[in-house]
Amino acid sequence: MIPPFNLSGVLPPYIGSSPADRAGLSPYDASLLEIADAFGTTHQRARILRGLVDLRDRLRQIGVSGGYQWCAGSFCEDIETTQGRSPVDIDVVTFFVRPAHVRDDAAWRAFVAANAALFDASRTKAAFLCDAYFVDASSALTSMISQVTYWHGLFGHQRSSHLWKGILRVPLVSNDTDALALLASRWP
Repeated sequence: MIPPFNLSGVLPPYIGSSPADRAGLSPYDASLLEIADAFGTTHQRARILRGLVDLRDRLRQIGVSGGYQWCAGSFCEDIETTQGRSPVDIDVVTFFVRPAHVRDDAAWRAFVAANAALFDASRTKAAFLCDAYFVDASSALTSMISQVTYWHGLFGHQRSSHLWKGILRVPLVSNDTDALALLASRWP
């Protein structure tokens, strides 16, 4: 469920009467179809979403399918109204489980090197319009806590204003073709 923008033009950091109610706390679970429906409102936004679908498809093709992604940034804001511009990309952090064939560290390093175009943020931004980062869910607990804290702090606030805002959570395994079909019907 994607809540509507609040008066500041961002997803609210929580819905309901209290941020202590976990059921209403960001990140909000959403399908890619829901994201396409809510945010695929301009040609530029559709372009960004197609890039996200392509990145997700490429990740699944190489076996990165266990986990989910947090989506945020100006793409998940009413940036057109608040700043008079279109988003240029979508911020994405992927929390994933290593594929079975690359569980040991040496195999993992070789796998990342062989697929650098998918794991390097500057390259994903250029190729997929995704400012993409990755968190290995097989990391030690202290590392995972540190990573989740970092990314939630970064994605959960506007950098310029420090405004608290919401994040979307999308499973890696989903039917992204429905989202593409919706975008094609709106922005052929």
